[in-house]
Amino acid sequence: MAGSSRAAAHVAVCTAAAHSHISPLLGVVTELTRRGHRVSYVTTEEFAPLVRSAGATPVLLHSSLPTDPADWPREVHRLPLLYLDDARTTLPELARSLEGDRPDLVLTEDPAGAGSVLAAAWHIPVTQVWTYTASPTHWSLAEPGSPGANPVGGEFLAGLDAFLAEHGVRGGARAHLSARLAGGLVLTPRLFQPGGAELGPDFTFAGPALPPLPTPAPDGWSPPPADGRPLALVTLGSIDTAHPEFFKTVAEGFAGTEWRAVLAVGDRIDPAELGPLPDGVTAHRWVPQRAVLDRASLAVHHGGMATVMECLHHGVTSLVVPRLREQAGNARRLAELGLGGALPLRAVSPDAVRAAVARLHSDAGVRARVGAVREEIRGFRGAEAAADAVERGLATS
Repeated sequence: MAGSSRAAAHVAVCTAAAHSHISPLLGVVTELTRRGHRVSYVTTEEFAPLVRSAGATPVLLHSSLPTDPADWPREVHRLPLLYLDDARTTLPELARSLEGDRPDLVLTEDPAGAGSVLAAAWHIPVTQVWTYTASPTHWSLAEPGSPGANPVGGEFLAGLDAFLAEHGVRGGARAHLSARLAGGLVLTPRLFQPGGAELGPDFTFAGPALPPLPTPAPDGWSPPPADGRPLALVTLGSIDTAHPEFFKTVAEGFAGTEWRAVLAVGDRIDPAELGPLPDGVTAHRWVPQRAVLDRASLAVHHGGMATVMECLHHGVTSLVVPRLREQAGNARRLAELGLGGALPLRAVSPDAVRAAVARLHSDAGVRARVGAVREEIRGFRGAEAAADAVERGLATS
C-alpha cells in the first residue's frame, strides 16, 4: 500500500463549513487516519460529529459567514470579499488552536483562506484541494474588464495583500495565489475537467474520494422496497432547500409512472407541507444520500459538484435543475459528456419532469456512458490516490 512506510504526520484540513465541501474530503481523511496519520479538521461545531466519524479531530472555529442562505449577498461577485473577511476573523483563533501542535501539512480549498495564509506565515507545506474543477488561474488575477475578471478583483487583491503582510508573508497576493494554484489534488475525474488534458502532472485527478458505505444503513432510515420499480432521488443539496413548490412539482412529475422517488427536502421544510404525495413518492427531511444513490437509476438535483460526483460514483444519471451559475456549468458539462440532462428552473413542470425522466432513462447511450464513467472512477482508487498525493506533499516538508 502506498504510504505505508511513511512516518506518521499531522495534517490539518481547512474547507468551508458545509456538507458539500466536507463530504468530498471524508474518504481522504478516513484513509489518512487508517495509515496512521493524525488529521485535524478545521470546522464549526455543527460539523464536528461528521469529521469525527472519519477519524479526524475537530478544530472548532467561529465563522462569521451567514448560516441562512437568505442572508448571503445577492451580488455573487462580492462573495470572495465575504470569504476574505471571514479568513481575517478566524485566523487568530486558528493560530491559537494549532500553535502548540503545528501540522506538518495543510490541505486547503481556499488559496486565500485562513489555513492557507497561516501555513505561509508558519512556512508549512500546503496541498491545494479542489472539490470542484481545478483552476490554475485565480479569477482575481485577470485584468479588469477581461473575460472572467471579477469587478471586485482589485479590491480583493488589495485586501489579500494587506492580510498577508499583516502576518509577515512576503511577495504579495498575486505570487501567493499563483503558487497555491500551480498544482494540487482534484477530487473530480480528469474527463469532467474542461481542458483537463492541458493540466500537467502537478495536478492529481483522484476523482471522488468517497468513504465506504456504512453497513447496515444508518438508524432511522427505511429504504423503499426492492420491488423492481426504478428509484429516483430528488434533492436540492444541503443549503438552499426551502422550495416546497419545487418538490411538489417534481413529485407530481412521477405520478402515474413506474418510478419510486425519494424526496430529500432538508430541514427547512416539513414534509407534511407537501400534502398528499403520488403513489411511490416519499418525502424526508434527511436521507443517507449515498445509500439511496447506491440503489437509484436517476437523480433530480441542483447540480452541486458533490452531488454530481456522488451520482457518477454510483452510476446514476443526473437530471439537473440548476439555480446558480456553477451548477449550470456542471449541468452543461454533464450534457456535453452525455451523462445527463438539465431543465431550466423556469421550465420545471410535472409534464416537463416526466418527459425528461423518461427520455434519459430510455436512452441506452446515456446509461452506457454513465456506467463506463462509474467503472473509470472506481478504478482511480479515489481515497487511496488522494491520500498518496497528500503523502507526496508531506515528503517535501
